[in-house]
Amino acid sequence: MKMERNSLTPLYKQLASALRRRIEAGEFNSGEAIPAESQLVQSYQVSRITVRKALDLLVNDGMIVRQQGKGTYVRPSLIKETLTSLQGFAEVMVDTHPEQVMEVIAFEFIQASQAAAKALAVKEEARLLRIVRRHILDGSLLAHATIFLPYDLGRLLTVDEVSTTPIYKLLQEKGGVSIKRATQTIRAVVANADMAAALQTSVGSPLLSVNRRTFSAQEIPVEYIELLYQGNRHEFALELYRNPEENLLRPVSNVVRVADHAPTSPEEVSQQ
Repeated sequence: MKMERNSLTPLYKQLASALRRRIEAGEFNSGEAIPAESQLVQSYQVSRITVRKALDLLVNDGMIVRQQGKGTYVRPSLIKETLTSLQGFAEVMVDTHPEQVMEVIAFEFIQASQAAAKALAVKEEARLLRIVRRHILDGSLLAHATIFLPYDLGRLLTVDEVSTTPIYKLLQEKGGVSIKRATQTIRAVVANADMAAALQTSVGSPLLSVNRRTFSAQEIPVEYIELLYQGNRHEFALELYRNPEENLLRPVSNVVRVADHAPTSPEEVSQQ
């Protein structure tokens, strides 16, 4: 593979274009390593400086990412969620990335902790179903979810069902629940040891933390979920208007109170 050395286009831009075409053609899949710098130097008969400048262009374009000490990879798929309608993360993934895997780590009935009892408006000694589930795409962990359901709804579900089906769909189909609304908080956090272990990432990595309470048409809390997302794999998007009357989203006064106890690890809620 040779570069057009008499072209007015600099060699590093030619190389960047060649690599971009190979990525877009599917030669390298999402999350897959591209050839090392030394291989590119040999394959394209260019200098290492040219290779690095070409890779810099692709990094800046968001096409590849560098991982120190590991190599350079095609940027994994970015998961996008809109905030203009109520949709669970599992529903988003089923719709946009049906190849994702939901791995159930825990499925157990527990005594409600203080935070979970408050979120679901039940007594602390009440029994709840606790589900811990991980979402995997392209061989890497996208999200870690800890889900709490009231006993009367949780007892209707099985491990097999929650490993393949979104919770909202199960609540509707098996529990006869008509879901009306949810309150949600989103925070940027730095991974501590527990969070890093949950998402198989490094301590100090940027994460998104989402806590959400879901209510039925009767205004009864039917689900409380804590989600941790890889910060570089996820984004939320919404459209805002200057005129408040044109915005579909409304401020919710009880969101802050729901998040008064903000867990610092995926397991903290169940350990209280």
